[in-house]
Amino acid sequence: MLAYLKLRREDVIAGLITVAVGLFILTEAFDYRLGTLTRMGPGYFPMLLGVCMCLLGAVLLVFAEPGGRSESESEGSNLRGVLMVTAAFLAFALLIERVGMVPAIFVAVFLASLSNRTTSLLTAAMLAVGTALSCWLIFSLLLGLQIKAFW
Repeated sequence: MLAYLKLRREDVIAGLITVAVGLFILTEAFDYRLGTLTRMGPGYFPMLLGVCMCLLGAVLLVFAEPGGRSESESEGSNLRGVLMVTAAFLAFALLIERVGMVPAIFVAVFLASLSNRTTSLLTAAMLAVGTALSCWLIFSLLLGLQIKAFW
């Protein structure tokens, strides 16, 4: 029973930050006209996004893992994760305008996938291809957004 009282700090922090971002989005969304489902206003989608972020944060808090790893095991994997996710953000920011959405998303997801030591290169590549193609399908084809898909 005591193991469930000591939750992993990373899970709790991630849940709280996600809820905080969702609440911030919600407060900003209410400054705009919401509209209805058939006639969405400029605040409708941000409001939905904020609600989803709050729900996701609550799920993260509810399902936070008990216990945790030892400090020595945790430090090395945290450094790798931080470096790879930072590299993924930087790569996306530097590539999106130069090479287009699909290659930028591919590189970002591939790098972020490698933050987990157990992810193989093949798995990271498959995740990157699936995510990049899904984003292209959703944003370019279905929603018709004017985002350059390829260079």
